Amino acid sequence: LKANGFNGLHGRALPPAQAIKMVNKNLKVIITSGDGDSYGEGGNHFIHNIRRNVDMVHLVHNNQIYGLTKGQGSPTTAKGQVTSMQFEGVYINPINPLAIAISAGATFVARSFSADKEHLKSTIKAAMNHNGYSLIDIMQPCVVFN
Repeated sequence: LKANGFNGLHGRALPPAQAIKMVNKNLKVIITSGDGDSYGEGGNHFIHNIRRNVDMVHLVHNNQIYGLTKGQGSPTTAKGQVTSMQFEGVYINPINPLAIAISAGATFVARSFSADKEHLKSTIKAAMNHNGYSLIDIMQPCVVFN
């Protein structure tokens, strides 16, 4: 495997990935981020990347919590779930990123589970073969905060 990497600001993974792809169309660009990163701070970039349909694979590790910042509720945290910052539970409904992606015109939208390796593998392969923006929402546990 020959690969290059880029680590940017939280919530800002998609803009440099799009720029990299536009500068070198021969590269296969894969973005890996979390639910808070992609659907929270980077929500605007998420929607506009779908609209632009730039050929890239976006893997979102959705543990339904801000795990790296001590367990605050993320955009996908269930209503009523108690977190480190929402002591009485999250009081708003979670967003549905798959519905948002489909309604924004995404041409490849999928969901998998981190423990189902075969399904995840085949889903990533399908996304890699897709021409255009591909979203895979990967459900996974947060063993510390969720």
